[in-house]
Amino acid sequence: MMGKRKILIVDDEVDITDTLSFMLQARNFDVITANNGQDGLAKVKKEHPDLVILDISMPEMDGYNVCNKLRQDKDTKNIPIIMLTAKGETEAVIKSYESGANDYVVKPFNLSTLISRINNCLMN
Repeated sequence: MMGKRKILIVDDEVDITDTLSFMLQARNFDVITANNGQDGLAKVKKEHPDLVILDISMPEMDGYNVCNKLRQDKDTKNIPIIMLTAKGETEAVIKSYESGANDYVVKPFNLSTLISRINNCLMN
């Protein structure tokens, strides 16, 4: 049997990280949070999550930069990344995939859809 899967949520909106943490823990995931891109990068290296949920618009370092840096590092390049963002424009979606994201979910999100996408990313 596989142990709990570990998910890192990187979002500067504490309401989002708190709500998502609660909902994912209720579904038997281990959850770590970071409130900015720099902290998110540090936690990926320290905690080795199975998946990263990443906001685009954050102070200091945006989600695109975090995604690029994770993809350029041999230790983190294969970790699935889901962009979770209020930006629904085509340009933002394309830029997310170009920076290395595996999936893209627009806020406000449907929890069942997000869980399904998380499970899909973890299986591939």
